[in-house]
Amino acid sequence: MGQVGLVGQDNWSTQFEQFVDRKTREALAAELHPYDSEVEAPSGGEARLGNAWTRQLFDGDFYFSPPSDRRRPACSLVFVQSRDGNTGARDPSSLGGGDTDKHLIYEGLSRVASDAVVAGAETIRGGDVVFSVWHPELVGLRASLGKPRHPMQVLATLRGLDFEHTLLLNVPEIPVALLTVAPCITLMQDELASRPWITTIVMDRPEELPGAFERLRAMGVRQMSCVGGRHVATQLIDHGLVQDVYLTTSPIRGGEPNTPMYPTRPAGRLVARKHGSADEKGVVFEHLRV
Repeated sequence: MGQVGLVGQDNWSTQFEQFVDRKTREALAAELHPYDSEVEAPSGGEARLGNAWTRQLFDGDFYFSPPSDRRRPACSLVFVQSRDGNTGARDPSSLGGGDTDKHLIYEGLSRVASDAVVAGAETIRGGDVVFSVWHPELVGLRASLGKPRHPMQVLATLRGLDFEHTLLLNVPEIPVALLTVAPCITLMQDELASRPWITTIVMDRPEELPGAFERLRAMGVRQMSCVGGRHVATQLIDHGLVQDVYLTTSPIRGGEPNTPMYPTRPAGRLVARKHGSADEKGVVFEHLRV
C-alpha cells in the first residue's frame, strides 16, 4: 500500500467520529447495576481512583499499582471469563460479564489512568475498534488526571496486520506502538512508512518483552492496561511484567473451550471482590495484586 490519500484519510476520520459517537451513546444508554463489596483489602501501596458516579456503581474506590521501578511501566490484565473459565469468544459480551463490567470496568476504570492499552493482533480482528473510555463521567475522570483523551494503542503481532481494514491504525491523533519482530517489519514497511504516528518496537525474539517494556517507559508510558489476548497475557505473566489482574467471572458457561486467561489462577493477593446485582446477580469481579 502506498501513501494514505487525502480522501482515504477523510474517510477514516469520519469513521472514527462515528465510532466515538456510537460508543458514547452505547455507554450512556447502558443500564448499569451497582456492585456490592465482599472484600476490600488494599495494602496501602496501591493508588486509588474514582468520582461520585464510579464510587456509587463500584461500591468504593478502584485500586491500581503504580510502577515498581523506573525502567518499566506498571501493567494490569483485564479479562472476563465464563463460569467454566473460558475467555475466548468472537463476541466478548457473550461471556456474560454484563454491561456494568463492560462500561464501568473494561472500557472504564481499568483504562482511566492508563497511558497505553495493550492488545494482541487477534483481539482487534474485525477492525472497528479503538481502546479507550467512552462514558462522559469516565472521560471527565481521565481528564482530571491530566491524561490525553485516548491512551496509546499498543499492538503485539508476530504475523503482521491488516492496515486496510483496521480503524486504530488509521487515526493519526492516536499514537500506536507495534511490538513485533524484524521479519514482520519487512512485511509492513510500506504501510508503516505512510503512517508516521505508528512507532515500531522490534524484538529479536518474542521472549524479549521486558526490553520492549523498557522502550515503552522511555516513551512516557507509566501505566498500561492489557485487554488480551490470552497468549499475550501468558507471556506478560511469565515474564513478571504484571502487577494487577482484574478478572470478572460470569454466572454462565460459554466461550471457546479451553481458553483460560492463564493455565492456572494467577498467584496474588486479593485486593477486592465485588458481586453484581439485579440482572447481573452472579457476576463476580476480583482484583488480584500479583
